[in-house]
This record gives sequence, structure tokens and C-alpha cells, in this order.
Amino acid sequence: MEPLTAQRWSCPYYQVKFDMSWVSWVLTSNDCRLLPEPLLSRCPPIRLRHLTLAELQAFVRREGAKRNLSETSVKAICEILSHPSLQRDRLSVRTAIRMLQRAADLEQGPTLR
Repeated sequence: MEPLTAQRWSCPYYQVKFDMSWVSWVLTSNDCRLLPEPLLSRCPPIRLRHLTLAELQAFVRREGAKRNLSETSVKAICEILSHPSLQRDRLSVRTAIRMLQRAADLEQGPTLR
């Protein structure tokens, strides 16, 4: 990261500003158990909790507004995320972004007559 932009970096998912000018590397992993011990000893993991349904729906509302999605699309995505059949799965920002993108594609695509 460039030092000037790193001082005012904004997380694209959580919409929170950080001073990242002191960070030299950021590594991500879906499962820390698969990482070798030498790497873990040099890069101590920071474990983040999973988002709650309410947090994920709030993200969908914010991001849907930024993308100028209709209220109908945003409500539909929030309803799908809260469906009981999905509650046993770990829903993620990645899943929500895919749904938002699909809604945007459908809204902006050609109208069939």
C-alpha cells in the first residue's frame, strides 16, 4: 500500500476506516489449521468472528443503496439470507456480494417482451 493512501484506508466490506500505514503484510486463510507452524509463529493469526444475519443484511442494504438497486431487490436478498434452510450454512459477505451483483445484472439487463 502507498503510505499516503494507507493512512486513510477504508475497509470495503465493513465500511470502517483504518490507519494501515504500519502494516507491511496481510495474509488471509479460510482455515488456519492448514497453515504450517513456521508461518503461524511469524504471522500470528487474528481470528474474526462470523457475521450475524443482522450485520449481513445491514451490509446488503448499504451496498444495495450504493449500487442503486431497487428496494424490491434488496428486500428479496435480505429475505433469502434469512431463509431457515440457509441458517445452518455460514453466510458470508462473498455470498451477499454475489447476490447483489446478480440483482444488479438483472435490473440493468435488457427487458424481454
